[in-house]
Amino acid sequence: MRTGQICRKALLALTLLGTLAGCGAPSGSSSSGASEGDLILLTIGTADSGGTMYQAGSALAQAITQEDHSIKVNISASTGSGMNVRSLESGEVDLALVSGDMAYAAVNGEDEFQPPVELRAIGAVYSSVSNWVVPASSGYTYVHDLTGARIGAGPQGSTTELSARAAAASLSLEEQGITFVNCSLGDGAEMLGKGELDAVHAFTGMPVPSLVALAKEMPCRLLLYTPEELETILEKNPVYFPTQIPAGTYPGQEETVDTFGVKCLLCVSSSMPEDLAYQLTQAIWNVSGRMGDYSPAMDDMAQPDFLCQDLPIPLHPGAERFYQEAGAL
Repeated sequence: MRTGQICRKALLALTLLGTLAGCGAPSGSSSSGASEGDLILLTIGTADSGGTMYQAGSALAQAITQEDHSIKVNISASTGSGMNVRSLESGEVDLALVSGDMAYAAVNGEDEFQPPVELRAIGAVYSSVSNWVVPASSGYTYVHDLTGARIGAGPQGSTTELSARAAAASLSLEEQGITFVNCSLGDGAEMLGKGELDAVHAFTGMPVPSLVALAKEMPCRLLLYTPEELETILEKNPVYFPTQIPAGTYPGQEETVDTFGVKCLLCVSSSMPEDLAYQLTQAIWNVSGRMGDYSPAMDDMAQPDFLCQDLPIPLHPGAERFYQEAGAL
């Protein structure tokens, strides 16, 4: 039996008992209202283990389970945002981490998402940031130098691939003989170390675990965008925002790198019961200030406006109600 089916049966039982009515105040301890012995089982879609999304999903599953003892969250590895949207749509998972650009496309019926997907946000978890990594011994300095290069671009259909192609299109790189190779971030780092790739692009939280490990084994360099190139990318992709990779994010990185990013969201189906969405939001709110202890990429969760403002898709009504009561909206 799929976890989504288990979840729906658990919710039906809870509804019949009337236990989900009223989740309590937006601060303080969680109050799920579940009868003693009842457990809501949820599964969260993440990504491959070499990137931040898997790490963030694992941290959220652990934190929610520990914060609200009426909920148990399991994790499901995937190829990333695109697969997570489809798994959420089909009911194979109940929660999903989805990069904001992919979530926007899904809700608005763009690219492969036709008809639109009824996706809603619980809140932002971290920022996915464009990282281009090459061996320090390479002759590359800027992204536009990658003429004829073999580039690890993440799994097929992932937001890493989507953003790499968006950047390449803005810089006309696809007209200059580059080759995108679909691979996980972990495999991409390994292939770069072996000389099987010339560069790896990652669009996820910082630092990317597999790229940190690589930089510890061999000197690496982050590629740069010119200010004009960043402006072009942002104009053509309004869901992205300008950001930076601070100096010291990776071993040997001495300078801050200007780049672009997008919020990564914890998403649910619009059909999730409002009280359950409220309950999940409350649990996440209560642990948000310490999520950076699990992963530095999740430090921004400590800021209420990061969690629930300027999101590329609508909040679930249950989440919106919680944030309004908490004074964050």
